[in-house]
Amino acid sequence: MSEKVFLDTSFIIALAFDNDENNKRAVEFKNILSEDCYINNSIVNEVVTVSNNKGDSTKAGIMFNFLVDNFTIINEYNIINYNDKTMFNFNNHNGKLSFTDSGIITTMVEHDIKKLVTFDKAFKKEDQIEVIAFK
Repeated sequence: MSEKVFLDTSFIIALAFDNDENNKRAVEFKNILSEDCYINNSIVNEVVTVSNNKGDSTKAGIMFNFLVDNFTIINEYNIINYNDKTMFNFNNHNGKLSFTDSGIITTMVEHDIKKLVTFDKAFKKEDQIEVIAFK
């Protein structure tokens, strides 16, 4: 049985863009995609936006389809009191974790997902989840 993992934008973008500083590390660990991978709508938003901001609107569309076709997308707004729970996580990190990233923690906790794949160092101090970082 595969393990449930949540994929952060930083990992997905690094895997998708050869010129990303973390691309080589992401490619080394692409086997994580064989696990039961989850994202939420905020990740979809970030991946499409970052892809477009890198000057590639065509790739932004490809990335959207890749996310929809390959990962379970959790609608975080179905979580009761999502914003309040996310604000609690945000406050626990004294603003050092973005509201979106705080929402990742909320989503993971509410859906019993224990592992987060990320290159974002800001998650290191989070104790509700296990951070799988490749740096």
